Amino acid sequence: MGAVPGHILAALDRANRGVVVLAVDGLSLRVATDVWTSAHVAALTSTFPSTSATAWMTAVTGATVPEHLVVGAVYRSPAADAIVNVITGDPLRAGPSDALRALPTVFQAAAARARALVVGRELETLGGPWVTALLRGAERGPKPDPRALDAEADDPAELAEAVARDVEDALAAHRGDEPLLLWVYVNLDLHLHRHGYDDRAVDAVRSLGRHARAWAARGWTVLAHSDHGHVRCEPDPALHDAWARVDTPELCALPGGGAGRVRWLYPREGRRAEAAERLRDGLGGHAMVVDAEDLPGLGLMDLTPDVRERVGGVVAIATSPRFPLPVPGLAYEHGALTEDEMMVPLATWG
Repeated sequence: MGAVPGHILAALDRANRGVVVLAVDGLSLRVATDVWTSAHVAALTSTFPSTSATAWMTAVTGATVPEHLVVGAVYRSPAADAIVNVITGDPLRAGPSDALRALPTVFQAAAARARALVVGRELETLGGPWVTALLRGAERGPKPDPRALDAEADDPAELAEAVARDVEDALAAHRGDEPLLLWVYVNLDLHLHRHGYDDRAVDAVRSLGRHARAWAARGWTVLAHSDHGHVRCEPDPALHDAWARVDTPELCALPGGGAGRVRWLYPREGRRAEAAERLRDGLGGHAMVVDAEDLPGLGLMDLTPDVRERVGGVVAIATSPRFPLPVPGLAYEHGALTEDEMMVPLATWG
């Protein structure tokens, strides 16, 4: 994932008119390879956790987790000693957060050679520190109509066509002599959480590929990549109860954090081993429960002092569809280490 900025900048150097980047949230390598047969599709490896907050930040900065500090979606802010949702900003929406480190983005790197424009769509509805850092240095497109976004989330075909209209509008409005880097967010993720890669989702991906091929025929270089894939989930109330019995104020100093199929606890001083053992017993074979200090040895995350301040001391990584999710009721989720979660596409047309 960290190689994405280099791919974008290299494409921009070679491009005739400019580069269009479709940032497709939630698309697995397997589906993209099957559908985008007119493109060159390379394989990328997502971040750990394989979740949007972490992966998109790496994709626009090229930085690792210890560098940008987005260890997941929900984690401890050291200054506030509180749990923050880094995407929404809650509960720190009103002020700055130390939850992450804002680093130079691909948009800033492109500034010397192109106009960098972002059509953020759903991203423009967010108020947290994450989106500000993610789109740093880019010209921001028009604010979306939230009602239209809601309707498109339930209709992947309309989503694909709305994205295409946004691209066409941006290309038509670009009259400058300088090349254009146009980055467009495609929120297929909401549909995938509910329905997975059903026929409607696959048809939408196919439609995006047809539009990409047409833009390439008009002289634009088109890239499309994702942040993570999805896997099927199976609700298990007993496992949710097992998590809740450990994630308590008596045992943990803060509520648990993480993202999807990777979650962690913040045990009180001297109770880390107890929390890990109780969670391991409760989740059985449905999770790999490890002490956070074991993450580097597993090749998953370097524990710099800044990372240690944010990630919980006991980490559970899903090994089964029955893993207890922080947002119950989702049919598909991501965050863990399976191939469909971790392997994502980088497609090129033109």
